[in-house]
Amino acid sequence: MKDAYAPMTWRLRCSAALLAAAIGGATTAWTGHADAASDAAAESETVPAQTLPTPDGPPVPAVPDLTALRTALAEFHCAELDVAIGEDQRVAISGLTAGDTDPDSLALLAQDLLTGQRAAVEIERTSPALCDPLTLIGPLRSANAGLAAPLSIHLKGTTGFLFEGGQNLMFDVAAPDFPAYLQVDYFTSDGDVIHLLPNPLEISGRVESGSVRRLGERGAGGRFWTVGPPYGHELIVVIASPTPLFAAPRPEAEAAASYLPALKQALDSAAPATVATARFLKTRAP
Repeated sequence: MKDAYAPMTWRLRCSAALLAAAIGGATTAWTGHADAASDAAAESETVPAQTLPTPDGPPVPAVPDLTALRTALAEFHCAELDVAIGEDQRVAISGLTAGDTDPDSLALLAQDLLTGQRAAVEIERTSPALCDPLTLIGPLRSANAGLAAPLSIHLKGTTGFLFEGGQNLMFDVAAPDFPAYLQVDYFTSDGDVIHLLPNPLEISGRVESGSVRRLGERGAGGRFWTVGPPYGHELIVVIASPTPLFAAPRPEAEAAASYLPALKQALDSAAPATVATARFLKTRAP
């Protein structure tokens, strides 16, 4: 604000009247400036501040519901498929298949179920021979998926499904929500099957409802196994039934082609509550 008391030159010969008039004018001038300043301040106080518009950020993409796609993927009995959302919000389907599952068909399935969103598909093919046991237990796997506490396999000592030669094959089996007898079979890449449970050291596969049974742990008093050649894709199948599937123990190892007909016969007469699950794994040289 301009100073109202700016210096003024006064003539000494001015009369008292002129001096008084000059002083009165200066006072009036100061008052006028003060009033103008006060009005300006009041005016500035009553003018609302303008808010600058905030630029809109990039829209946050909605996370798609994968329930229908997971249900559809579970119907591929000769495959073990997983679906997830990546950091870029893109849908990704991965896993292994022993059947004729086609990556393009999986991408189109995702597109149909996720309203036009095409998934990235990365699957690995295994031996077609592993499709036979998976087809046999297909209905039992579907029944297991509907349980509140399903039968499940948890591999230990590895990330994902890869084991290297020299590693111990060790895993946990989580029992379903009923007391059950476990039949645990390991189908190898060269066409054999090894019966991991029951076995000569653990003749009973009985587990309590919801319990966890560890297999392959060294020093636990039971059988343990070390990964070795021939390497390739292999398969663990676990069946849980209210009564043992076989009246007498099977040989610890036999050809899968001989075992599968006997397994089918046992399953045909098994209790309706019988369920099953499976896990692929891959072995390779160290």
